[in-house]
Amino acid sequence: MYEHPPVNQEPTMFIKVLYGDNEEALFNPNCRTLLLLEHIKEIVGYQPETDIDLSDENGFIVHLLRSPPLQYASDVLESRRTFILVKVSKNEDGTESVEPMLKNLRDNRPNAFERLTSTNFDSRGQALDAGDKRVNRQKSKKSGKRR
Repeated sequence: MYEHPPVNQEPTMFIKVLYGDNEEALFNPNCRTLLLLEHIKEIVGYQPETDIDLSDENGFIVHLLRSPPLQYASDVLESRRTFILVKVSKNEDGTESVEPMLKNLRDNRPNAFERLTSTNFDSRGQALDAGDKRVNRQKSKKSGKRR
């Protein structure tokens, strides 16, 4: 005879998303990335046109926003991990910048705060920052000088 699991049993596949003023929410990543991002926006109260993504606890962007919309988020996100919500904005020069949406990030995870607030991303989602040698090479090619 088949027994149904208890209703209050914790789901086996979930991620925790930190945002706002020490708020957190659990999400099931066993869905398409597009649906997960839409659901996160709905839960945290963002407008549908707002671009969001997640970073791990060290400040490395997951790039769900750049994943194929029909790809399953569980293919990219490891279950039972904690992620930080970030807002993604386009800059005039074609790069993207991210803004951590967790207010106490600087105090609780200074390395993640530093990485998230000092990095921009090119059109392919590659990290760009002042110390990035790849960026310096690109700039020197434009000016005709080699480094």
